[in-house]
Amino acid sequence: AHLVGVATEARGARPVRGRRYAPLVAAVLILPGLAWPYLNGAILQPGSFQKLPTYWQTTADWLHTYSPDSRALVVPATAHGIYTWGSPIDQPLDVLADSRWAQRDYVPFGTAGNRRALDAIEQALMSGGEVPGLQDYLSRSGLYYVVVRNDLDPDQFGYVPTATVKRSLTESGFHRVTGFGPTVTGGRIAEGTPTQVEGLYPRSRSVEVYAPDSGTRRPGQAGLLPVAGTAEVSGGPESLLPLSADPALRDRPAVLTGDNHPGIATPALRTAVDGLRRADTRFGLVNTNTSYPYTPKERNSPDADQNPGEEPKQILPTKGIAHQTTARIEGARSVTASSSGNWLLYLPQFDPVNAFDGDPDTAWAEGAPDSAKGEWLRIAFDRPTPVPATIGLTPLPQDDVRAAPTRVRIETDKGATTVDLRPDGTRQQVKAPQGSASWLRVTILDTQSARPALAGAGFSDISVPGVRATRALQMPADSTRADQFTFHRATGDGALTLTDTETALHRSFTTTGPSRFTFKATAAATPTDAFDKLLYAVAPDQRRKITATADSTARLGTNTSARNLTDGSLATAWIAGDKPTIHLRWPGKQPVSTLVLPGAGGLSTRPEKIEISSPDGAATAGVDENGVARFDPITTDRLDVTITATAPLTLHNPLADADLQLPVGLTEAYIPTLDQYRVKQPTAARAFSLPCGKGPAVTIDGTRHRTSAKGTLTDLTERRPVTVSLCDTLDLPAGPHTLTTDPGGALSLTDLTLTRAGTADAAAPTTRRLTIDDWLGDRRQVRVGAGEATYLTTYENANDGWQATLGGKKLTSLRLDGWQQAWLIPQGAGGKVSLSYEPAVTYDAGLIAASVALAALIGLALWRRREPDPLEEPAAPPPPGRLLGLVALTLVGIVIAGPWAALVPALAVLAWKRHTLLVPLAFLAMTAAGAVAATGAGSAVREGQGAFSPAAQLLALLALFAALQTSPTSEARGPGHPATRTPAEGKNPTEGART
Repeated sequence: AHLVGVATEARGARPVRGRRYAPLVAAVLILPGLAWPYLNGAILQPGSFQKLPTYWQTTADWLHTYSPDSRALVVPATAHGIYTWGSPIDQPLDVLADSRWAQRDYVPFGTAGNRRALDAIEQALMSGGEVPGLQDYLSRSGLYYVVVRNDLDPDQFGYVPTATVKRSLTESGFHRVTGFGPTVTGGRIAEGTPTQVEGLYPRSRSVEVYAPDSGTRRPGQAGLLPVAGTAEVSGGPESLLPLSADPALRDRPAVLTGDNHPGIATPALRTAVDGLRRADTRFGLVNTNTSYPYTPKERNSPDADQNPGEEPKQILPTKGIAHQTTARIEGARSVTASSSGNWLLYLPQFDPVNAFDGDPDTAWAEGAPDSAKGEWLRIAFDRPTPVPATIGLTPLPQDDVRAAPTRVRIETDKGATTVDLRPDGTRQQVKAPQGSASWLRVTILDTQSARPALAGAGFSDISVPGVRATRALQMPADSTRADQFTFHRATGDGALTLTDTETALHRSFTTTGPSRFTFKATAAATPTDAFDKLLYAVAPDQRRKITATADSTARLGTNTSARNLTDGSLATAWIAGDKPTIHLRWPGKQPVSTLVLPGAGGLSTRPEKIEISSPDGAATAGVDENGVARFDPITTDRLDVTITATAPLTLHNPLADADLQLPVGLTEAYIPTLDQYRVKQPTAARAFSLPCGKGPAVTIDGTRHRTSAKGTLTDLTERRPVTVSLCDTLDLPAGPHTLTTDPGGALSLTDLTLTRAGTADAAAPTTRRLTIDDWLGDRRQVRVGAGEATYLTTYENANDGWQATLGGKKLTSLRLDGWQQAWLIPQGAGGKVSLSYEPAVTYDAGLIAASVALAALIGLALWRRREPDPLEEPAAPPPPGRLLGLVALTLVGIVIAGPWAALVPALAVLAWKRHTLLVPLAFLAMTAAGAVAATGAGSAVREGQGAFSPAAQLLALLALFAALQTSPTSEARGPGHPATRTPAEGKNPTEGART
């Protein structure tokens, strides 16, 4: 109606019958349509709700009663507050809780260090396994209870199953305290879900509260830490999580190398951790948002869908690359790719270097949003390298979620060849440009997929003779004075990641002087055939037995080893990975004609057809519904069984928006004639010990060091950390060092600490007493007893606005753990410590001044004024001047559009000549912008396309500037232009035409 009215008025004195009714007709037709959604309630967005569930009020009341001083942690993190009952966006505890609580927010309201500390906790809880040190890490962060919200909407992007979170908590020493609300299902059961899968969905109360073991220190509103025990940490706040597993760090205040540590010249412990890594972050996600580690000068992939070719984006507690762990490419000058992993998520396990590391269990996959065509991978050799006429390529196989490359171009500086590939994931020899080359590039030209692929096409191996590239991590430059070096490798533990980010440790560090170092390490079981054999070896109760190993085991949980196939129990199972082949071995040749392979149920399907091979014969057999396969007798002592067909059983995958086939699973591999060879499982608490030389080896500066390992069988089957010890002493000279561990094997090292001999083992707790007198608002008061120098910490974000005084003297402020506000309390007498937030004074004064101004405004509004003369014509407002219409609008355009602000002067000329064209121009430009934006509908929202394309943005700017453009007055336009008269100047032009 507004556009029609303006257009009608702009036509000047040109008489058109019925013209004055156009605005009315437009309003009558359009306004009811706009109002209708408000009248019928359709304006309410999905997720609207009437009130917050009462169980959240009960949760807030419980925390107020049982956690009045300690802060509770709410998990899992979510980008937006989307629940099964509605979408409040903010969290229920925002408006209900009187006690303190924390969560990993979508927007970083706190400091950078606090964000990284919460990220570390979230990443740990996603593992689904034991997290050493988690209890102490939460305690030193001021956190005690953990609130698990089971009522989150499982369909939202980035959702972490609460069953995974709760398993991480219980494995790490937490226990359930209470629960509130109705019982809910842990996940949404899609229509058509198999009955055997429905039973796996856990049922629990809407909200549950977990607590650490009774031996964990319960933090209050503030705490005291001894200055004498200060540890200087090279790393970030997340580095303190693995350090918290070491009793030597308990009761120690920690200061990052980039922060000041007043009160002590030389810290009692200097430790370096590889946690603060240079990597890119996608801030639109709350998890799976961090790339693989970058080299000091590395940038984002040039064709990445987000921030292509830019410096990595990070929230850092301290500035400077000297405080960060960086990557170093070994065996090549560089390895780059057009994209990696996924266009939206970061999947660091698909690092481009992985295609050249010679490890078949690692891979590179492209991360294009739509098609893999044109995606490329390039290695720059560190020296001229002879490339043979053929090289080996092993593409990732095509399956339900992944496309496979079927045609690629191989280029070097000697030329290019185009070759076809099979999409079955096998190693293939292909032609390459022969000759000495300085680089090699593989470009995907075509792919094959059963449906629009969820995962990118890629390669697990590109083999060039003499070329093996790996990504090593270089400890921070500020770590050279460290007395302790801690290395950590994240593992999937069968929860949310199907492959580990790193398959082995590869670290470089520097020591300042020669010294002997103590060695402390832990390892976790790796689902390989070597692990299957280890389970038999550590429990040799039966000498003559049948053994089972597998080529692959799915990471759908723990205790799914092929060892379970010969224990005679239907309560254990093996779930196949991408290679469903098992190997059966027994003593002495026996005739075999029947094999029983009962399905495992749950998240697996049963076999329907198998291929059997052995040195003594082969067979192909069908498998009936009971799992029985019969074939001609083979007298042998071994069988290799490959499952070639499975029963169709699918499960809906919301990310792929498709029904995906479940993997095959078996509870037993039973040969009736060999029943006496089956081996029962030993007791779970049974201890095992691997002698020197049988543990995972460690190589330091080229010297291979033997290790031993010990733990329990439960540690192995549940993939919990087992203790690894060095068999000999470790003496390191001054200078740079390199440490590597072997990938694969039965056990793989995950955490390793080297400590200089003579370093203090633990810090003595402070003898000072702390009493909280007042902790409300921005004026707080505590009492501190006499004693040694201590740090007073508040377990809150450091803020320059907070000031503290003791006996009228200002205390020195500092930051602990990379984010906590603290003050140095000198040695000597105690007393009252007053804390105040200084900006509150200005804020309170502003509120008072605003209240006075508001009262004055109301008074002036009510003050009696002279009544206006009803016969007096109101003065017409002056038309916009040249400053407002041109200069001001141009300046605004420069701010929002840069050089495209040149449109404003061009439109000003149009307004001068033909101002009546501005309205239709704005209308047409906005319509065209909408049409361009519509071309991207249904595709991934990304930069440079659809609504974010240059064309759409330019058209929208044109519409905006045309709508805001002002017309000069008739006097300014000069003679010959009809005047636009206002009501104050005379009659409506239409009325004049009628008379």
